[in-house]
Amino acid sequence: MYLSPQAPREKLRSLFALWSSRLNGNGLALRSSFNPEEFKPWMGNLAIVGVEGDPRRFRLRLIGTEVVYYDGADFTGRFLDEVLNPPIDRIVLAQYEDCAATAKPMAFKYRSNAFRRIEAGIDKLFLPFSRDGSTVSHIFVCLYATFADPHAADRPTIQRYEADGGTLAFDPGEL
Repeated sequence: MYLSPQAPREKLRSLFALWSSRLNGNGLALRSSFNPEEFKPWMGNLAIVGVEGDPRRFRLRLIGTEVVYYDGADFTGRFLDEVLNPPIDRIVLAQYEDCAATAKPMAFKYRSNAFRRIEAGIDKLFLPFSRDGSTVSHIFVCLYATFADPHAADRPTIQRYEADGGTLAFDPGEL
């Protein structure tokens, strides 16, 4: 699905507002304070990632259909460190680790035409959720990728685009 450059920001802004409306005193949203139907507008672009163990690992619990399309495969049930390719693995795992460690939402944007001169934009929002109100148990990641030609046979996956490290982090409040 091709989106205008403004559409991802608007969609991420509304998801951030929903998440923000349910924050507890610790700045975390309890997963139990949401009804799953509330996420319907973002469902295809949402990934729910479980935060497990010590050291932390990130298990892909649910992956929306658009994210599967962007990735070129469905990695539901697998750990991120098993499915990400170098050098992007370090970049993406650091994003998840930062979100889990700080218990703060994070936003990222990326623009490139570095892969086969196909223009792409990637917008991501990381939202930490808690079961107990104090530690991050899940990270909801909403991801929108825009491609000049989203149905091109040689369209690369998002990992190919993000591999050059040109992702810019910013405060989700700026959405």
